[in-house]
Amino acid sequence: MRKREKIVPIILAAGSSPGLPFPKALAHFGRKTALQIAVENCAFLGQSLVVLGSDAERILPDAPKSAQVVINPSWREGQLSSFQTALENIGADNAFLIYPVDHALLKRSTVEQLVRAFRHRSTSQEIVMPRHKRAYGHPVIVSATVRPEFFNAPTAREVIYRVPERICVLNVRTSSIFEDFSTPESYKACRRKFARRK
Repeated sequence: MRKREKIVPIILAAGSSPGLPFPKALAHFGRKTALQIAVENCAFLGQSLVVLGSDAERILPDAPKSAQVVINPSWREGQLSSFQTALENIGADNAFLIYPVDHALLKRSTVEQLVRAFRHRSTSQEIVMPRHKRAYGHPVIVSATVRPEFFNAPTAREVIYRVPERICVLNVRTSSIFEDFSTPESYKACRRKFARRK
């Protein structure tokens, strides 16, 4: 029988936000920041690991106290370096959930769906990925057995898609899995959708 792996949420918030006047992690949606939303959506799994880099000094005071925060000094090298920093700070036998901080429209219910799919995946499947109308998105959950590959690959994406047979695809009804923001226009669009869904 498959061993039940602990799933550690990894919230990636280290990149710069050149198109915005503030870090993405501090973008407000209602009364909460994008970072607070991400941490709360994953709270049922236990403590989240938040990776900061660019603007870390600005974000840190507002980081949820319930989360563990690590700083990636090499954040300019790209998202994979931040992801590797996270992996170095979690147990080698833990599965992990990859959650970009700018996916603020995600709801806890979608994260819960992914966790259930991961718990009930077939023995040959090591990655659970959401899909909506043929488009894939986040969060993605990865088994600990795949962990070493992320230290010997050019990108995380290359690892995720390397062996299609080991991916369990979960079809979801929400486009929030790929709706992010990086400009004032896309941020306003996300805020409008966030306000309408309540």
